[in-house]
Amino acid sequence: MRYLSLIVFVVISWQVSLGQVTFTCSVDSNQMLIGDQRLLHLNVKGKVDFVPDTISFIAWQKLGIETLSKQTWQNEGSDGYHQMVKIAAFDTGYLRLPPLILPFQSDQVTDTAYSNDLVLEVSGITIDSTGLAPIKPILREPFTFRDAMPYVIALLLGLFIIGLIFLHKKKATPAPVIVEVLIPPDEIALADLQKLRTKKLWQAGKIKDYQSELTHIVRAYIEARYHIPALESTTSEILEFTLLKELDKSLHQDLNQILNIADLIKFAKARPDIGIHEEFMQKAESFVHATRESKIVHDV
Repeated sequence: MRYLSLIVFVVISWQVSLGQVTFTCSVDSNQMLIGDQRLLHLNVKGKVDFVPDTISFIAWQKLGIETLSKQTWQNEGSDGYHQMVKIAAFDTGYLRLPPLILPFQSDQVTDTAYSNDLVLEVSGITIDSTGLAPIKPILREPFTFRDAMPYVIALLLGLFIIGLIFLHKKKATPAPVIVEVLIPPDEIALADLQKLRTKKLWQAGKIKDYQSELTHIVRAYIEARYHIPALESTTSEILEFTLLKELDKSLHQDLNQILNIADLIKFAKARPDIGIHEEFMQKAESFVHATRESKIVHDV
């Protein structure tokens, strides 16, 4: 009788363990800088008839942790479900993250499972002798078919326009030729800088908007002037282009300072001295004047 009771207890315990859902989470590294990104690995295992739902990260957001990607569970058969979520930290210190709560459906009943807790060590950005922090590399998303759609549409539109032109050539009366007057890149850049100055964004406290628009104007000018993809490149990539490295040392240093400090303000929430905004405007105008192609033509 005693052995029979022991066997019944073991069978019941085994069935209960089969019905449990285990939920675990881990990160690639528990140490990171503020603004850094890490991949959070989420794993759920349990009985075969359960379906995990969306996880709430509200408790983590209150501690300065933000999610940067959508939640998508991947079914791994008998091993349960797995997904990776990109997270970023916007507060410093030792952060003890509470367990995540996972709702799941099992036998048409809603239940919950709890993950383990996590500890992250988030450090601030180390300031160098110039008072500036190093720029972190940009993590790029993988190129997808959705990213290629604008180019495909543009190609089809171009073929359609070419077909229309070919058909119109058969007409007796030729269409009038419209000559497009190209405005030099330096004139466009200087006009845009003047418009930005009149907006008085940084005077109104919109420092991030001001620096973003200033660097966009400079990048657009470099792309049009030197025919390099400055708008799609990172700051470090722009500064490594051969045509820019061959510039006068002072011009290259000014460009380095404008782009790098703007990145700090946009991504690391740096607060530079207020006088730097007008200084960068003047340096941007001086850079355009010193490198403009129309200046070279006039000098000849």
